[in-house]
Amino acid sequence: MKLWLEQRHLDLKVNWKLSRNQTTFKENFIVHLETPSGTFRSEIAPNIRYEESPEKIQQQFAHWLSKTDLAAVKDPASLLNAISSEKLYHSLSFGIESAFIGYLASKNNQSITQYLDLPPIRPLETSFSMPITAVGEIEEYLRPLKRFHSLKIKVDANCGLEMLQEIVKHTSVKLRVDANEGWKDLDQFMRFQENLDGMNIELIEQPFPSSMVEEYKILRKNTPYVLLADESIEDVGNFSDLALQFHAVNIKLMKTGSLIKARDLLLKARAHHLKSMIGCMIETSVGISYGMLFGGMVDYVDLDGFLLVKDEPFNLVSEAEGILKLN
Repeated sequence: MKLWLEQRHLDLKVNWKLSRNQTTFKENFIVHLETPSGTFRSEIAPNIRYEESPEKIQQQFAHWLSKTDLAAVKDPASLLNAISSEKLYHSLSFGIESAFIGYLASKNNQSITQYLDLPPIRPLETSFSMPITAVGEIEEYLRPLKRFHSLKIKVDANCGLEMLQEIVKHTSVKLRVDANEGWKDLDQFMRFQENLDGMNIELIEQPFPSSMVEEYKILRKNTPYVLLADESIEDVGNFSDLALQFHAVNIKLMKTGSLIKARDLLLKARAHHLKSMIGCMIETSVGISYGMLFGGMVDYVDLDGFLLVKDEPFNLVSEAEGILKLN
């Protein structure tokens, strides 16, 4: 049995600009688990929000691998023990775990959905994302996106309103407003949302830093929109408290670090009457194919990360008219 990482440089179709950073490329890893019964792949998409980098991922993976007996991984319990032996970066934890889950499911003559007791995979309607974009470039960006039924709009406190006012001139689809913690002041955000009347806003995602718990509790009581947690939930979540701050949670596998944890978090969200989204980082179709496992458990799907990659290399997922299918 052999486990190794293949680094992949991914040029993007756009300048991916958020409230905290921007980039024209990503450096991800494809995980290869070679076993007597075949090779199983997954993906690692490092995220600087969680202090991950390609260099740190490589160093931590090499250290973990040097201390781990891969042959001892025979079931989910031994897999979780191996991964939890050190506190791994979330994306690295996900890449290792999901490759092994594919292997263990195959050994059991099951699909991953059967192995993890998930609903069957089905075609999924995804939103498509727009980075922070100059107003004069918005119409051109939107022109080829008419096939999508919802758009996820990256905004910040400086240009969010101006962007949205321009966007609604060119489309009437549902808008998911994603601030990536871009506001630092509750009153300023309240003034922002007062100007959104008449726009087809479906939800607003993580306007403040996750540390602003009391501000979220106030906003939840004073917003007409679905308030979605992203950075406020990672691999664990206090759902009693989250339910006081938000109406919904965004589960991303690279952030959760685990297929098993993602399933359990979605079940806990439902038990606390929270809606849920399955989201993604910028990933190839390898990573997105794992996200599609959870489509039957969520209210919203945002799995467009592979569509932002120029010359996506694996073609495991296809999109037509905003609908995703496994190839």
